[in-house]
Order: sequence, then C-alpha cells, then structure tokens
Amino acid sequence: MDEAGLPILAIQRLRMTTDGTGVTTLICSMGCPLRCRLCINPASWDKTVPGEILSVDELYERVKIDNLYFLTTNGGLTFGGGEPLLHSAFLKSFMEKYRETNWLFNLESSLNVSRKNLDDVIPYIHDFIIDTKDFNEERYKAYTGGEYGIFFENLMYLKEKVGPDRILLRIPVIPFLHKGNEAEENRAEFEKLGFTRFDVFPYVNPENRKPISEKAKENREILLKPAKEELAKEES
Repeated sequence: MDEAGLPILAIQRLRMTTDGTGVTTLICSMGCPLRCRLCINPASWDKTVPGEILSVDELYERVKIDNLYFLTTNGGLTFGGGEPLLHSAFLKSFMEKYRETNWLFNLESSLNVSRKNLDDVIPYIHDFIIDTKDFNEERYKAYTGGEYGIFFENLMYLKEKVGPDRILLRIPVIPFLHKGNEAEENRAEFEKLGFTRFDVFPYVNPENRKPISEKAKENREILLKPAKEELAKEES
C-alpha cells in the first residue's frame, strides 16, 4: 500500500500499559505476510473485513481526540496489525507530518518484511514491540509459514540501530506448539543475544473470543491436526 491511504482494521482507544507508556491508541492495519496458526487478528488477512482506508490527515482527525491524554501521560499512537510495516511509506508520511504533536509513536511488528520497510520508520519510533513467535527456526516456520531468517536478521539489525532498551520482545506460549518450557527457553536464547525486555504471555485461541472465518479455521488446523494425531497415539 502506498502513501495515499492506510487500510484500517480497527482503532482502539484509551489503552494502558499494553502498547507503550501512558495512554495509547492502537491503530490496527490490514495485511500480513504471515499465516500464524492461532492468529489473534485473522480478519487482517482473511478478507472477512474489508477495512476502511484513511489518508494521513483523516487518521489524524480520528486520533487527535485523545491529544490531552497522550501529552499528560507521555503516551501516543501504536501501529499494529496485521503487519503495519507493510505500509511503512504511509507510516513515515504520517509521523513526519505529525511529529510536532509530541506524541510517542510505537510499533508492533513481526519484522517479517524487507529491510527498507524497517528503515522507513526507525527514525520516528520510540518503542518497538516485536512478536517473536518462536526462537527455534523449525517451529517458527511451522507456526507462521514465514521465513525465520528475515525475522532474525531484521531483529539483530534493529538492536544494532536502536539498542535493546527500546525493544520489547513478546514471547508467546502457544497451545499445541509449546508443550514444555519452550517459551522460557526462547527467552533465555534472546537474553544471550543481549535483549533485556520481555513479555512472556499465553496465547488464546481466537475462536474462544469471537467467531473466525473458515480460512482461519483451516489455517488453525494445520497446527492442530498433527498435535491431535500425536495425542491420539499416546492415548491408544
């Protein structure tokens, strides 16, 4: 998507502590290069929601209502998704135009994008919130369908550019994928690489919260089917 407009899945206001410091508004954009088997926002890629396309100025008009909250709590906007870095040219245009608001801009990303997309936004982002999925390359690919090398190389590049203090690594405990202490082992491996900020949390099957599309169910079954077969063998 070019600079003309950002396809929006949702705008979530008045968030605290989950997406950066202070009061934040989360901008969930459409589109994602990954197909995580328990994706919490499958509507960002399964086309069940068309999304609303907003220009730079239209997005500002939507979020400026919370300007006072942002300034008094040292908060601002967090760009999430889907994968917001698919729209890095738009994000760059928005942050360049409205950086004088003194809002903090944060980014939630899986980093499974081209290096140029990441370079577009690095000068403007305060905190980078990175969804790591899994440190193990085979599990990562099995769960996301994406390229581990792209994620890992971008992560190390980002650490070199901004330092570990501005990077929060989200480490999920994924049902059916992590059967032991894999999530804590992931954290230990990232610590060896010099990362210091972590959020280890349990993934929730999105179908437990709201209906999901048949596409999302089929995607989920790619993970669940072998796990169910292994469990059946153990019980027989």
